[in-house]
Amino acid sequence: MNKFFPLIGLLLFFSSSCSTQTNKTKQIVFEVSNNDDDFTSKVFDLLQNDKKLECTIEFKTGTYHFYPEMAYEKYVKISNNDNGLRKFVFAIEGRRNITINGNGSTFIFHGSIIPFLIENSTNIKIENLNIEYDFPFDLEGIVVANNQEEKTFDLKIHEDNKYKIKDDILYFSGYDWEIGLGENIVYNATTKSPEYFTSHYEHNFHENFLKAQPLDDRIVRFSNLNAAKVPPVGSIYSDKGPHGENRKIVGFRVYKSKHIELNNINVYHAGAMALIAEKTETVSLNKFNVILKEGSSRIISATADATHFINCKGAITIDNCRFENMLDDATNVHGTYMINNEVIDSVTVAVRFGHFQQQGFDFAEKGDTLRFIDRTNLMPVGTGVVKSIDMINENNYTITFEERVPEFSNKNIAIENITWMPSLEVKNCTVKQNRARSLLISTSKSVLVENNYFASMMAGIRICGDANYWFESGPVSNVIVRGNTFENLGIGGHAPQAILQIDPIIGKKYREDGYYHKNIVFENNIIKTFDPLIIYALSVDGLIIRNNTIIQTKLCPQIFSDLSQFDLQNCTNIKIEGNTYKGDNEASISVINCQKIEIESEQEGFLKSIIQNPNKYFYQN
Repeated sequence: MNKFFPLIGLLLFFSSSCSTQTNKTKQIVFEVSNNDDDFTSKVFDLLQNDKKLECTIEFKTGTYHFYPEMAYEKYVKISNNDNGLRKFVFAIEGRRNITINGNGSTFIFHGSIIPFLIENSTNIKIENLNIEYDFPFDLEGIVVANNQEEKTFDLKIHEDNKYKIKDDILYFSGYDWEIGLGENIVYNATTKSPEYFTSHYEHNFHENFLKAQPLDDRIVRFSNLNAAKVPPVGSIYSDKGPHGENRKIVGFRVYKSKHIELNNINVYHAGAMALIAEKTETVSLNKFNVILKEGSSRIISATADATHFINCKGAITIDNCRFENMLDDATNVHGTYMINNEVIDSVTVAVRFGHFQQQGFDFAEKGDTLRFIDRTNLMPVGTGVVKSIDMINENNYTITFEERVPEFSNKNIAIENITWMPSLEVKNCTVKQNRARSLLISTSKSVLVENNYFASMMAGIRICGDANYWFESGPVSNVIVRGNTFENLGIGGHAPQAILQIDPIIGKKYREDGYYHKNIVFENNIIKTFDPLIIYALSVDGLIIRNNTIIQTKLCPQIFSDLSQFDLQNCTNIKIEGNTYKGDNEASISVINCQKIEIESEQEGFLKSIIQNPNKYFYQN
């Protein structure tokens, strides 16, 4: 296989029309001549030789291979992923008006290379292609035997995985990478969803390594298991490697760009998030799917989120997309909290990141408005406009403001950037068979979630806010969730998972200091679920729950049977009306420490009286 091409050879693969940047866009066409050709250098030469080129790049329908040897390389700091030196194939930097049309082609990437880098670019459209890798970034196998007493299980490892065993430790690998075992999950082979109560089968690799013993015919016996239960025979065991080492190969890295369109794309696999966008204005996804390839016997698509948006602005639109079998959320839209270390002088503060996977993030720039919040109750204590920001290292910054910083003596302070907050629309999408939640939403701009189907392992819509662990900001102010179907969520068993879960992380003794979220409407949804908890709401000013149909299913035994269907704590301006419940018992509404409540007494299937049954599992610190 010849993987190296001089530039003169590159021209043989182009058909182009002469043009100038002012009145025409150049048309460039790639075509497969040999199924084993490496197209990496062709793409590199095209994108690097003429930095001002505006063009449409067409790939005639076929299968294209990309290898790392000739890939573009740079050090990147990608939030919620692992920083480091990475290789990219389509490196679109400082560009305008670029369209890449795959015409239904499949791009196969070999080794540790990221397909797309879009940075400091405007009007970029990518469409009509499929993304696949030569070897998966997770280890998968079918459990063929187990022993609960000895805490062992035998795994027949999937034929797509390369692996070796050294000193009783299994390592799996690809073209140019190798990793040991770490974070794991058990899936049901029939449903292709996480196994019921899958938390029972999670091995804590921080405590000890799984010991591996080769048997025969790709069968490995694992021992030294510290999970509560051994995986069931017939289930599928997946492991993506240790936390802090397994989020390196995203599908699309979008950074400091504007007007990005991704249409009719299938991401069959990624070794981290399929799409991560940071500090980007206006992103549109239409039929951007993170799914298993049709006919594949594998169980995992992306090994982290399908999509993730950090401190973006403008409009994020997600329409007609499918997000299935990834190992984290379908989307997470949020800002970032930095911790205030020190007030250096009247206009300058020292700050640092709270989570190691945020380090190096481009937190703010001159002219941005930042909000200071008290980390104990998440309440604002003032704002300031950035005059300058200086990075000392990836974790520590100094920020100078135009005017004096607010007075916050004796307060534990975090800072968020409220200039960079996007609106969000998620419509006509399907989310299912994935670990974690469907949607995480933390933006103060308008949000509409409409006409979707959700069937995730954990919560349906989670609206959080946290300045002490993940450090993801901020409060919502206008969210509408309507006309969606939620089916059998919350099967993971870690902790109760609500269909709508509004759970800013605020200690109990600080919850009366104010309300974090505002104006949330949950209406005309259909919920089919086996566990009771439908809505958990903490610290909301303005919550409407109306005209929802809730149907108890018998998919599996209830996990948290002692909870109420609606659990409202420290909220105000609440209206609950027109909801129906169909189940073995009447549904209950628990209200504690709430103000200004209107609850219709004649809701079908509900108790007529309000009770006090606060969730004893959630954040009772």
